[in-house]
Amino acid sequence: MRRFIPWPRRSTPAEEPPAPPPTWTYTFVDRLASSEPTLRFTAQVHVTWRAGQGGGTGSPDDAARLVREIVDDAAASCDVLRRDAAEHDINAALRAQLPLSGVGVEVLHCYVRLTIDDSTQKAALLAERMRQGYALEEARRRREQEREDAQRRVEHSREEDQLRREYELDALARRQARARAEFLRTEILADPASARLYTLLERNTEHWPRLGAPPAGTSLPDLVREVQQWQPQARWVVVAQLLHDFVAGLSEEGRKELLTILAKTVKVHGDEKTAQALINAAGKQE
Repeated sequence: MRRFIPWPRRSTPAEEPPAPPPTWTYTFVDRLASSEPTLRFTAQVHVTWRAGQGGGTGSPDDAARLVREIVDDAAASCDVLRRDAAEHDINAALRAQLPLSGVGVEVLHCYVRLTIDDSTQKAALLAERMRQGYALEEARRRREQEREDAQRRVEHSREEDQLRREYELDALARRQARARAEFLRTEILADPASARLYTLLERNTEHWPRLGAPPAGTSLPDLVREVQQWQPQARWVVVAQLLHDFVAGLSEEGRKELLTILAKTVKVHGDEKTAQALINAAGKQE
């Protein structure tokens, strides 16, 4: 029985991976708008790139376009007076996006160097001083407005307090007037003696003493005698009341005739002056 011996396989060299496409470095200069659009950085951009995986040779312009959008966006938030910080921020934004692929190229590495010319720096300093001046002026106006508002609030509060006090004084005056009218009606005008006593006290002092004491220099015996003459049971008070009630019931002609009779009676008793006054009074009744 034959036995076949396998023929040893011929070893072939391992297939080597294809060589990566070559890389190129491209440097271009650009003017990047800062956070103040009229003030710009001068940027020197270094791009390391190679052709994309899809084939083709690519171009450095395509590589520049890929990184330029990232660079522009990062620079738009930077201050030209902080050049180093702006450079750090832009390069950090690039590192976060690398590698970049598109339009037939692949960007492997990119970094930016920023410079600022003298005119841009002077303009930035001037703009900063102007902003500071505007801020100080705005703060001053705001403080003045706050002071004026506070003063208006104080004046308004003072006016409200004044109006409130005047209203309270008016209310107090009305209560006092009502109390005085009630006192006169129920106490002073209750009988002729009280009314006479009140008249004497009011006539002899500017302010009626609150405790009811008579004014200084008042003769108490004379005051008592005067008040007793005005007691409701006094004869002349009774007669006066009767005459008042009688006259109230007369007509106008009757009152005139009564005054004429009274004038003649007074004249008979020798008081011609009073008689003439009664005649004159009778004439005014017409």
